[in-house]
Amino acid sequence: MRFERETAELGGIARRSDLRRIGLDDEAVRILVAHGRLIRVRQAWYALPETDADVLRACSLGGRLACASALRFHGEAVDDAGVLHVELPANAMARKPECDWDHVRLHQPRSPSMGNRAVVDLCAAQRQWERCGRATR
Repeated sequence: MRFERETAELGGIARRSDLRRIGLDDEAVRILVAHGRLIRVRQAWYALPETDADVLRACSLGGRLACASALRFHGEAVDDAGVLHVELPANAMARKPECDWDHVRLHQPRSPSMGNRAVVDLCAAQRQWERCGRATR
């Protein structure tokens, strides 16, 4: 379906306004969620069921995968004890995570890194890891 293709192009994550733009009204979204075709991640944010679990966790916090988590997503080997690295918009506050804050590292650059709604791109993740990884060693 069109909503699946367009949501996949956004990284598997879509805002309510994206779904509305492609012709899905509130009732259609409720039906898709009820039938498991979409997952409600947080208010007005939805994901495809096959979306990566770390992407869903990052989105639930208000951001997207960054740094070491993005490197893992892109297939790179990273030793960071499984910490979830999340890039938030500069003006955002993180939502309370379901997991322990000790396992979450937030990144808030002044301007957003390249990438899609789900994850920063590989070059941005490498730059973030150079700074972040060095700081934690």
